[in-house]
Amino acid sequence: MADILEVRNLSLKIGVQDILRDVSVRVPEKGIVSVLGANGVGKTSLMRCISGIYHATGGEILFEGEDISKLKSNEIVDRGVLQAPEGRQIFSNMTVLENLLIGGGPLGRRELDHVLALFPRLEERLKQQAGSMSGGEQQMLCIGRALMRKPKVLLLDEPSLGLAPKLVSMIVQLISRIRSEGYSVLLVEQNVKAALRISDHVSVIEHGRIVIEGEASALADDPRIAEAYLGGHVHETA
Repeated sequence: MADILEVRNLSLKIGVQDILRDVSVRVPEKGIVSVLGANGVGKTSLMRCISGIYHATGGEILFEGEDISKLKSNEIVDRGVLQAPEGRQIFSNMTVLENLLIGGGPLGRRELDHVLALFPRLEERLKQQAGSMSGGEQQMLCIGRALMRKPKVLLLDEPSLGLAPKLVSMIVQLISRIRSEGYSVLLVEQNVKAALRISDHVSVIEHGRIVIEGEASALADDPRIAEAYLGGHVHETA
């Protein structure tokens, strides 16, 4: 399967601190790749480099064979790489529908029916103020807003963060369904069990470096993930 997104030997330095060191990750078309690791190891910084929020100090980010590492965020979005950020970051004082339409940009309502078919709960709450919804519903909105641009690659940064176990399971199922719709997904997660369940390939990052990588099925019971790189604790889902 061809790679739609490839990060090659990416490095990022902020001030005197090395945030990322020679990180390489490949995302195949219609695949799910997860980057796992504890807080503060560089996962979100990797996403921000791919999105154009940060500009890497070394390496390449190839999207459909083109190096996008020097492009602006809006240019990367226009090419088809969209991020659903950590912490959801919805427009709390606007309705669900307004949030979705803003996310759609020039596509406007063209993708609305498709997104609502994926997230029927959002359709039930189109006129509701987004900030009044539950955390799980807000996460659906965050992902749905990104899908309104019909991206080729969807970057999901900690979609299970702060959610109850049952809601985590629901979000995991939604991500699997998104992949079945033909999207490619790069998932950053602390919830190891959830990520391993749906991913094709997994990379574990520690102190800005990839220290373990392989097929998710092969790493599912690998004690190094829990013991050596995640402090001996693997998050569970219901």
